[in-house]
Amino acid sequence: MTPPPAAARLRADRGSGSALAIAIIAAAVLVALALVAALGAHAARTRAAVAADAAALAAADTASGRVPGDPCARAAAVAAAHDASLEACDAVRTESTVVVAVEFGPLRLTASARAGLPR
Repeated sequence: MTPPPAAARLRADRGSGSALAIAIIAAAVLVALALVAALGAHAARTRAAVAADAAALAAADTASGRVPGDPCARAAAVAAAHDASLEACDAVRTESTVVVAVEFGPLRLTASARAGLPR
């Protein structure tokens, strides 16, 4: 059996470049979507950390008497101002520890922070 002539082989490969281009574009779109999701999750995690830091500082200021009121209520208000929810709060004298959560799609990202005198 003799192989087909070169012209026949080239005709058989027609359109394969288009299929390859579509596959490459689809892969690039999937990578871009995954990158956007990962960056969004990172931004939400950072937002949770900032909210936890601010809430812990607010609770510590209130617990020390610098600001009047309930330390955990103050921490909850500060967390809510950062679009986060207060999950846990422990404020004693001049020290506070808080845990906040931020929603990101189906994920619930948490962060904790402590504020007070150095240990």
